[in-house]
Amino acid sequence: MSTFVFIVIIICGSVALTVLGCVWMGTSYYEKKRGLRSGASDRELFTLQQQVSEIRKETDTLKNQIQELIKIAKGISE
Repeated sequence: MSTFVFIVIIICGSVALTVLGCVWMGTSYYEKKRGLRSGASDRELFTLQQQVSEIRKETDTLKNQIQELIKIAKGISE
Protein backbone atom coordinates (compact mmCIF):
# COMPACT_ATOMS: atom_id res chain seq x y z
CA MET A 1 0.00 0.00 0.00
CA SER A 2 2.78 2.45 0.87
CA THR A 3 4.51 1.67 -2.44
CA PHE A 4 1.31 2.56 -4.31
CA VAL A 5 1.01 5.90 -2.46
CA PHE A 6 4.67 6.64 -3.13
CA ILE A 7 4.22 5.97 -6.87
CA VAL A 8 1.09 8.16 -7.00
CA ILE A 9 2.97 10.99 -5.24
CA ILE A 10 5.85 10.71 -7.74
CA ILE A 11 3.44 10.76 -10.70
CA CYS A 12 1.44 13.71 -9.36
CA GLY A 13 4.64 15.63 -8.58
CA SER A 14 6.00 14.98 -12.05
CA VAL A 15 2.78 16.16 -13.68
CA ALA A 16 2.70 19.29 -11.49
CA LEU A 17 6.34 20.14 -12.30
CA THR A 18 5.73 19.58 -16.01
CA VAL A 19 2.67 21.85 -16.01
CA LEU A 20 4.47 24.58 -14.05
CA GLY A 21 7.47 24.34 -16.39
CA CYS A 22 5.26 24.68 -19.45
CA VAL A 23 3.46 27.67 -17.97
CA TRP A 24 6.77 29.33 -17.10
CA MET A 25 8.22 28.70 -20.57
CA GLY A 26 5.06 30.01 -22.24
CA THR A 27 5.07 33.12 -20.09
CA SER A 28 8.74 33.87 -20.72
CA TYR A 29 8.27 33.33 -24.48
CA TYR A 30 5.29 35.68 -24.50
CA GLU A 31 7.27 38.35 -22.59
CA LYS A 32 10.17 38.08 -25.03
CA LYS A 33 7.80 38.18 -27.99
CA ARG A 34 6.21 41.39 -26.76
CA GLY A 35 9.60 42.86 -25.88
CA LEU A 36 8.88 43.22 -22.19
CA ARG A 37 11.97 41.48 -20.94
CA SER A 38 15.03 42.64 -22.89
CA GLY A 39 13.99 45.72 -24.86
CA ALA A 40 11.61 47.35 -22.45
CA SER A 41 14.28 48.80 -20.22
CA ASP A 42 16.06 50.43 -23.16
CA ARG A 43 12.83 51.93 -24.46
CA GLU A 44 11.85 53.13 -21.01
CA LEU A 45 15.25 54.73 -20.46
CA PHE A 46 15.07 56.47 -23.83
CA THR A 47 11.58 57.78 -23.04
CA LEU A 48 12.67 58.97 -19.61
CA GLN A 49 15.72 60.72 -21.07
CA GLN A 50 13.48 62.54 -23.54
CA GLN A 51 11.16 63.60 -20.75
CA VAL A 52 14.08 64.84 -18.65
CA SER A 53 15.44 66.89 -21.55
CA GLU A 54 11.99 68.42 -22.14
CA ILE A 55 11.70 69.28 -18.45
CA ARG A 56 15.16 70.89 -18.54
CA LYS A 57 14.13 73.04 -21.52
CA GLU A 58 10.94 74.08 -19.76
CA THR A 59 12.87 74.88 -16.59
CA ASP A 60 15.33 77.04 -18.53
CA THR A 61 12.45 78.86 -20.19
CA LEU A 62 10.80 79.47 -16.82
CA LYS A 63 14.08 80.78 -15.36
CA ASN A 64 14.44 83.24 -18.22
CA GLN A 65 10.86 84.41 -17.81
CA ILE A 66 11.32 84.85 -14.06
CA GLN A 67 14.49 86.89 -14.66
CA GLU A 68 12.58 89.12 -17.09
CA LEU A 69 9.79 89.57 -14.56
CA ILE A 70 12.33 90.49 -11.88
CA LYS A 71 13.88 93.08 -14.19
CA ILE A 72 10.43 94.51 -14.93
CA ALA A 73 9.54 94.61 -11.22
CA LYS A 74 12.84 96.34 -10.36
CA GLY A 75 12.30 98.83 -13.15
CA ILE A 76 8.86 99.71 -11.88
CA SER A 77 9.86 99.99 -8.22
CA GLU A 78 13.02 102.05 -8.90
